[in-house]
Amino acid sequence: MNDYVPEEILAKIEIHLEEKCAHGEGGWDAGEEEEDTLTGDLCGALRKGWGTLVTKEKEQWRWRVKYKKFGGRGDAADESILGADGIFQIEVEDKTKNKIINKGLLFQAKKVNSKDRNKLLEQLRNMEALATGGSAIFEYGPDGYRGADSCVVIKADGRIPPNHPSTVQKLGKYLAHRFLRCKVGRKGLFYDAIRHILVVPSETDGVILYRAKLKHRLKIEVQRLG
Repeated sequence: MNDYVPEEILAKIEIHLEEKCAHGEGGWDAGEEEEDTLTGDLCGALRKGWGTLVTKEKEQWRWRVKYKKFGGRGDAADESILGADGIFQIEVEDKTKNKIINKGLLFQAKKVNSKDRNKLLEQLRNMEALATGGSAIFEYGPDGYRGADSCVVIKADGRIPPNHPSTVQKLGKYLAHRFLRCKVGRKGLFYDAIRHILVVPSETDGVILYRAKLKHRLKIEVQRLG
């Protein structure tokens, strides 16, 4: 996002993600029985209303973080195809140029003591087949939450390696420095919550539309006002 969003805004979003993810880890004791509950608690902690900033270039920007939990548990058939529990995305709108840029990261959430590595591998492979380089695993545990690139976990046969400091990090740092700084995630990947359509960029077809019911969408909205 460095090419589209001023450093002052990115720095504030990074701080927010790291601080609120750390706060969200406190929900482990209350929701440790179910990954879906932990994800909802974490995403709720990340929610934020509009904040406005005037950059050193005298441009006016604002940003917020929205969370949407979709009713029920989603469609099991959708998850078996997509492999994803949800999507973490950022949308940058330049109102002075009437331009919108999206970037997304599909994720599968697991507890640290999850034993079904075969199922996890299938989910991660499905996400990567759909959006190469645009997916991750969020791992929850009593000692903290972590984020890891799907491809790294696939290569490790479904295990999250402890010795990959660049691709396996505390979740707040992973989202702030890996996703936000465009080391993981796919430009053009986003979820249309109104139509329940996942928009996936394609090198040959422009975009591919998948009708899908994800469980969670966390969305950072950034706007340039003038």
